[in-house]
Amino acid sequence: MQINLFESIRIFIGIVESGSLTQAAENLQIHRPAVTKALQQLEQHSGIRLLQRTTRRINLTPEGEEFYRRSKPLLAQTDDLLESFAADHVLRGQLRVDMPIAFAALLVVPNLPDFYREHPDIEIILSCSDRRRDMLRDGLDCVLRVGELDDGDYIARKMGSIKMTTCASPAYLAEHGTPETLEELRQHQAVNWINSSSRQIMPWTFQTPGGTEEISLSGKLVLDNSEAYIAAGLAGLGILQGMNVFLQPYLNSGRLVEVLTDYPVPPRQLSLLYPHRHLSRKVKVFAEWLERLL
Repeated sequence: MQINLFESIRIFIGIVESGSLTQAAENLQIHRPAVTKALQQLEQHSGIRLLQRTTRRINLTPEGEEFYRRSKPLLAQTDDLLESFAADHVLRGQLRVDMPIAFAALLVVPNLPDFYREHPDIEIILSCSDRRRDMLRDGLDCVLRVGELDDGDYIARKMGSIKMTTCASPAYLAEHGTPETLEELRQHQAVNWINSSSRQIMPWTFQTPGGTEEISLSGKLVLDNSEAYIAAGLAGLGILQGMNVFLQPYLNSGRLVEVLTDYPVPPRQLSLLYPHRHLSRKVKVFAEWLERLL
């Protein structure tokens, strides 16, 4: 039986990442029967069942998930090899990226025209989420993350560090007063942030003469969305502790006021994660552009 193995693997990856055979056919611009045939041939050739298919959805078998994890970087390396020997050396194809909502909305998307001037043939599929996602399961090429990293099957490239700021609205401070010490801060209302993975409320962190100190603050509102978090602070619902790059415009306009300047917040690490040791050219140029932007 003749089988174009690499093309069949590409179609299989397309099925997994799109969630259906029909959508994979549309994304790859081929007929649906060709997608079904490629999957059947790949399962016959490998001797394993890759997908469990029902009338409503598809699910990876355990063997299929392992096949996906190992074939994804293999195919990426093949594409990169072919691109490096292409006559025009122009980067083409899709780049699947995930990053926090605020980074996408306020920093990355407004500057994407500059990226496309350098790489007009790259199609970016950008998902925006403040929740941790599984890169391989979700078919992502790279993920931008803020803060400490969990153990995982990925490579991390440090992009720098993000300054953090503690602040509140003038209306909140007029009603409740301005805290001057961490002891005074404990008497205030906080807008708290919940870790989407652990579902634990994040402690507040400060640098003190005695070292780094973490404290838990009471509050009536807990959020896991960065845009809603800033909106809560602007509405006077409590004190915020967030990334300065997104708070600075409101600090400049006076809609937010920095507090506790004698107790700075330790900066948070910014990292770009990708799922295998071979860094594809598309991820590399995107990472380099992000570094310049940040």
